[in-house]
This record gives sequence, C-alpha cells and structure tokens, in this order.
Amino acid sequence: MSWMVVVLFGTMMGDFYIFTTPTFETRQECMNALNDPVQRLRIAQKLNEEYGKPMPIELANCLEMEQIKDILESIKQEKQDV
Repeated sequence: MSWMVVVLFGTMMGDFYIFTTPTFETRQECMNALNDPVQRLRIAQKLNEEYGKPMPIELANCLEMEQIKDILESIKQEKQDV
C-alpha cells in the first residue's frame, strides 16, 4: 500500500492538495511525518510555493492511494452529473 498526505483547505470550494511525494508504506509512517515539525515546515513551504500565498489549512491527514483514487473518481462523477 502507498499512503499520501492530503491537505484540506478551509476555503468555500473545499480545495485540497495531494502530496504525491513522498509516499509511505504504512499509515503510521505517514502520520509520523505529519507530526514531525521539520516535515510540517516542508509541507507549508511546498503549499506556499504552489499557491504563492499562505493557504488556510483546515485538516491534514494520510490516505491510502486507492482511497484517494475513489474520492477523485467520485468528484469527477459529481461534476459530470451537474
């Protein structure tokens, strides 16, 4: 299994960011990275780099790659149904 960090922003649109690197073998490894101050700083720096400004982080969690694919497919389907 591959686990990835997913960040949900506190925006009206419910924006999110999926970190495709690094990936982790276990959820615990991923959660350890989220709890590491150095890794948290790297996450914040990457988000600032991507968005060009600080984003309001609502939640950061670790999800398994298949869960992420299912969620993205569900979002895609909802958009097609509109």
